[in-house]
Amino acid sequence: MKRPAVLVVTRRTVRKNKYIDYVGEFHLSLLIRLKTLPVMVPVVEGSRVCLPDYVDGMKGLLLVEGEDIEPKHFQATRENYSHLEKTHALKDEIEIQLIRHALRKNLPILGICRGSQLLNIVCGGTLYGDVQKEKKSRLKHIDFPRYDSYRHPISIVAGSPLQKWYQRKTLRVNSYHHQGIRDLAPRFQPMAFSKDGLIEGFYDAKEKFVVGLQFHPERMLEQPAGNWRIWKAFGSAVRRAK
Repeated sequence: MKRPAVLVVTRRTVRKNKYIDYVGEFHLSLLIRLKTLPVMVPVVEGSRVCLPDYVDGMKGLLLVEGEDIEPKHFQATRENYSHLEKTHALKDEIEIQLIRHALRKNLPILGICRGSQLLNIVCGGTLYGDVQKEKKSRLKHIDFPRYDSYRHPISIVAGSPLQKWYQRKTLRVNSYHHQGIRDLAPRFQPMAFSKDGLIEGFYDAKEKFVVGLQFHPERMLEQPAGNWRIWKAFGSAVRRAK
């Protein structure tokens, strides 16, 4: 049986003065495990022209981490600009077009970290340019000395899909971000909050699978059953997509 295609936009970095486009192995291996076909859309000039070919046969969209989102895409304040880090305008534009296409076609979307933020923006939400500075939060949302091991607690909304997946009221999650959701888009419902009130997960109750997570379930080894339930639900929705 032909595997349904899940599109994921690459990230770009420089190695020895050359650009390299890549997607993390965790994401790719999980998509393969879900019996889907990962299709990588490169962040290169000309990709936007090719998007009609890429979305032909597309059955799902995975949005992963990456650079800051340019403030021009959301309701920006002076703080949004003053704490801005590296951005990538082309990646923003490619993913925005793919999100809009997936929403029009009612295709499953899973947004992780930056991906959840961009999904929220496209649907009418806004962001903090820097969560800790704008919210004056004492809670760390990124800890560079403990980048992989750092965790902070979140509270899970009762009756939400996240509670179903993890089967618990609280959870300790990884955190690698400084931008974050300020105003949640009207179509979404929150699934989890950190102690400083930041939204850590949301979903569209009217769609089969449109989910945003600020944390990375593919990198949380402490809760393998819950993490896998998220990915399994996404894969099931992709295989059912028309």
